[in-house]
Amino acid sequence: MGILLVLELASFLQIQSSMQLVVDSSPQNELLKVTFNISFPALSCEFATLDVSDALGKKRMNLTKTIRKTPVDLNLESAGVTYVDSGTKQQPKYDDEDKWWDHLDLTHPISHDDFQTTLAHYPIVVINFYAPWCHWCQRLEPAWEAATKEIHEKYPEATDRRIRFAKIDCTAEADLCRNNFITAFPSIRVFRKAHDDIYLNGQHEHEAYTGDRTKDALVAFADSLAPSAGQPYLKHSNLSEAPKTSGCNLAGFVLVKKVPGTLHFTPRSEHHSFDHNWMNMSHAVNSFYFGALPSPSKYHTLKKLHPLGLNSDWLDKLKGQKFFSTSPQHTHEHYTQVVRTTIQPLHGGKGSAY
Repeated sequence: MGILLVLELASFLQIQSSMQLVVDSSPQNELLKVTFNISFPALSCEFATLDVSDALGKKRMNLTKTIRKTPVDLNLESAGVTYVDSGTKQQPKYDDEDKWWDHLDLTHPISHDDFQTTLAHYPIVVINFYAPWCHWCQRLEPAWEAATKEIHEKYPEATDRRIRFAKIDCTAEADLCRNNFITAFPSIRVFRKAHDDIYLNGQHEHEAYTGDRTKDALVAFADSLAPSAGQPYLKHSNLSEAPKTSGCNLAGFVLVKKVPGTLHFTPRSEHHSFDHNWMNMSHAVNSFYFGALPSPSKYHTLKKLHPLGLNSDWLDKLKGQKFFSTSPQHTHEHYTQVVRTTIQPLHGGKGSAY
């Protein structure tokens, strides 16, 4: 009888738990927060975007408000200032597609052999990095050629060579374009005294033209640049910072419905084309988790009460992992099953985490 009493007492003092699998009882339309911090060594911040879609058919493209971008180098080290993309980029205008200027001698693209010579010969050189197959490059071509002809006549070689227009075929000069961090076409860069590097407020930047792609707009832009030839840099309204590194860190969060869905990190632009053979989507996941991270004390309590304990990667399965693209058009897909875990002791409040 005494032995039975001792055994019953020992059984009573032991911690016992039970598990149930139930349908999520969250309030209707409650959103789930997805937090991420991912570094892409070869995806430019200029075009890096996040698209979100779900099984209900809802799609949100190019999310920007809750995402911070930081330029990084190939070693994933920070190489610039963190910023939030406004998401309100002005879309460039074009001349009519059937418009063409007669008697044009189309300029020949410069190559790697005469690239530095051309830049050194003129105080300002505006270069159109293009690809012949690109639709937007084809739209730009007649206006670019007409603007080139007018500018070269207005600023003749013999008497006034302050500014020149040039173009580079990136299908023929792939290495030259990559060395200038060209990832989309067309990309129009401004080079002063053989380089497109400038220093603003102690920061190292490049210059990219983002204005309209009409003949009149290009000529007006060149006219506004010409007086500054050889003078200290003055920021132009149609110039923006161009990428000076090859990569980007994307950090932030999105709120999604609790249904199957996809987060799609991709390069995107409404008026540029991309060569997917050039895309390298290698990346390192610094963090990627759902819901809110529990405090250290809450996590300790959850770990103590969980019948199987908690693994180190319980909250963030992808943290610290790196994924490499080893061939052209090699992309990555990660599948994650999200389960809400609720632990409720007999006495005290319950704790939940995903």
